[in-house]
Amino acid sequence: MIRLERNVRAHFRVIRVNRWGLALAILVVLALILLPGSRFGLRPVIGAGGASVVQPGVTVGMRDFSGLTEAEAKQVLSQMAHIYRDQPVSAYEAKDTDGYAYIIPEVNGYELDVEATWTRLLAARPNTRVEPATRLVTPSKKVSDFPKSIIRHGNPAKKEVALLINVDWGEEVLGGMLDTLKERGAKATFFVSGRWAAKNPNLMAAIVAGGHEVASHGHQLTEDGPEGLARRGVLRSDIERSVDVIEKATGLPVKFYAPHKSQVNPAIVKTADELKLRTVLYSLDTRDWMASTSVADIMATFQKVMAGDLILLHPKPNTAAALGQGIQHLQARGLTPVTLSELLSPEREGPATVGGDQR
Repeated sequence: MIRLERNVRAHFRVIRVNRWGLALAILVVLALILLPGSRFGLRPVIGAGGASVVQPGVTVGMRDFSGLTEAEAKQVLSQMAHIYRDQPVSAYEAKDTDGYAYIIPEVNGYELDVEATWTRLLAARPNTRVEPATRLVTPSKKVSDFPKSIIRHGNPAKKEVALLINVDWGEEVLGGMLDTLKERGAKATFFVSGRWAAKNPNLMAAIVAGGHEVASHGHQLTEDGPEGLARRGVLRSDIERSVDVIEKATGLPVKFYAPHKSQVNPAIVKTADELKLRTVLYSLDTRDWMASTSVADIMATFQKVMAGDLILLHPKPNTAAALGQGIQHLQARGLTPVTLSELLSPEREGPATVGGDQR
C-alpha cells in the first residue's frame, strides 16, 4: 500500500512538472508575438513620434511603404488611386439598322479603398507585398431600367463574346461541337426549341454538364415564325411550353428567348417580358444555316468579331468544322467566349482578387 501511494505521488509530480513546462512555453510564444518587429508579431511598429508605422519592406505594387505613418501612407495611396480606378459604364440604348432599340448592358467600376488598404499595410509583416483593397462603384443606369428592350450586344468594355447556338435539329453534329467547346475552354448559350429538347434529353444533359447555358427558341418552329403565332394568339403558350420542357430537363431557370427567324415586334417582346424572359437577337450572323455557307465563310465572320458581339451559330457540319479554329482566333485576340449571362453581367476583372465588396 505504501509503495502504491508513493507511485501515485510520483505520478502527480510528473503532471505538475508538465503543466509548468506548458505554461513556460505559452509565455515564450506570447513574448514572441508581442515583441515589436518580431516576424511572428501582430503588433505594429511604433515610430519616433509614437505613431504606428508600416513594417520594413512592405510594398503596394512597386511603391515601398516602409516606416510610413498613417497620414503619410494615405497621402501616397491617394496619389496612387488613379492606377486602381476604373469608371463604371452605364447601360444605354442603341438602335439597329432597322431602327429597333436594344440595350447595351452596364459594367461595374471600382476605385481604391484607401482606408482598407492602410489597414492591410499596418497588419503586413516585414518584406511582404500588400494587395490594394478596392470597392465597387455601380453605374447609374442598369439593364433592369430598360425592361422591354431587347439584347443584341454586350458591353465592349468587357473582352468577352457570346456564341449563340440555335438548335432545332443537328443532333448528329452537336456532340462534336460540345467536345470542341470543352477542348478550347469556351462556353456558349444554346437556344433550343422545346420540341427538340423533349426528344434529346441526353444532349440536353451534356450541354448542362459542359457548363453551358440553355435558353428558349420557342417550342414549335413554324414557317411564319413568332409573328404568325402572335397573330393566331398562341405565342405565349408556345413560349411557355418550351420553357417548361427546358426547365424540367435542366433543373435551371430560363432567362432568355431568341425568336425564330429573329422576328421582333412590340407584341413579341411584350409577351416574352410578361414571361420574365429577355428577348435576344444576334449582332453577327455566320449565315451557317444556308447550304452554300462554307467553312471559309464562317471563318470570315469570326474575323469580324469585336468585344461584346453575339455570334449566331447552328449545329451544321461546316459550323462544327470551323468552330475550333474560330474560337482559337477569338482567344488569340484576347476575346473570351462566355455564356450570355456572363457577358451581360456587370462584373469585370479588377486589379486584385474580389472579396465581398472589396478586391
